[in-house]
Amino acid sequence: MNKVLEQVIKDSLSNKKCKIGGIAVLRSVKDSKLIVCSESLPVDTKNKITESAKSLNIPIYNFANTSIELGRFCKKPFRISVISIDNTSNSDISGVLEEINKEESEDSSEEDKAE
Repeated sequence: MNKVLEQVIKDSLSNKKCKIGGIAVLRSVKDSKLIVCSESLPVDTKNKITESAKSLNIPIYNFANTSIELGRFCKKPFRISVISIDNTSNSDISGVLEEINKEESEDSSEEDKAE
C-alpha cells in the first residue's frame, strides 16, 4: 500500500471522518471521497458499493489483503472489510488515484507478458 493512502486513512481515522463496514459505507457513499475495499468484502456488497460509487464518480481502491489485514492497518482490533474516507484534500486523493492507475497498468502489462 502506498504512503499517501496510508496517511489519508490514518488522518481520517484520527479525525473521525470515515465510515467503517458495508452498511455504513453504503449509507454514506454520496459523502465519500474515496472507498477502500478489502478482498474479504462479500461480492454482493461490493457490487452495490461499486455501482453507487461509479454513479457518483467516487474512486474505489481495492486493498490487496483480507479484512483482518485492513483492520490491522487501521490499528483496530477487529476486521474491516470496507472503509470510506469522508474528508480529505483533493491533492491527497489525486496521489492515491495515481497509485491506483500505476498498479492497474502494471497488472495489465504482467497479464500481457503471461499471454
